[in-house]
Amino acid sequence: MSCQIKAVDLTRLPPADEILSQQEAAFFQTLRFPKRRVEWLGGRFALKELVRACSGVSYREIEVLPHPSGKPVLRVKGEESPLAFSITHSHGWAVAAVSADERFVGIDLEKIEHRLDAWAKDFFHPSELTGTGDVFLTALWTQKEAVVKVLGTGLSLNSYDVRCINGQVSFFGAALAAYTRLGSPALTLQTDERLTGFMFTLAHGH
Repeated sequence: MSCQIKAVDLTRLPPADEILSQQEAAFFQTLRFPKRRVEWLGGRFALKELVRACSGVSYREIEVLPHPSGKPVLRVKGEESPLAFSITHSHGWAVAAVSADERFVGIDLEKIEHRLDAWAKDFFHPSELTGTGDVFLTALWTQKEAVVKVLGTGLSLNSYDVRCINGQVSFFGAALAAYTRLGSPALTLQTDERLTGFMFTLAHGH
């Protein structure tokens, strides 16, 4: 599996006008809140760094624009790119992943923090809670979020409908329907502490 991953520090981003295409810049101006603007810009910069490295084109020739479905579309020189990709951000970092070999890629980065038992019970099906502690729960959260990004459904799913148990994924209800529409790809989860104090998951499959 060939998947390239890039993390960027959100305090060290180039100016927006050096990164964004005209259409991206117009969308960027509609974002009202500074935190959201920085995260959005950082995610695009991380992805463009990866695409530029493999294509040789400039930042402005690479566009990542919203789609009505909620999942962004990647275009290079005006043409939709066949690259599978995903973007995530958390607490001052943005991360992007691209793959020319995999059809599906989803990533998530989360800071390791204490989480209430009530939150865990609401977010995770009892069968998923095979461990305890902040690292375990944060890792499990990244797995579920990465898989949801593969499905491309956004936050509309019941969290119980995607279950990650010891690195294996099962689907139920609306998540199963979405997974079936994708062709039921075999998904692999890779979870690690890619950045100190953060858990990261890459979900990928054909």
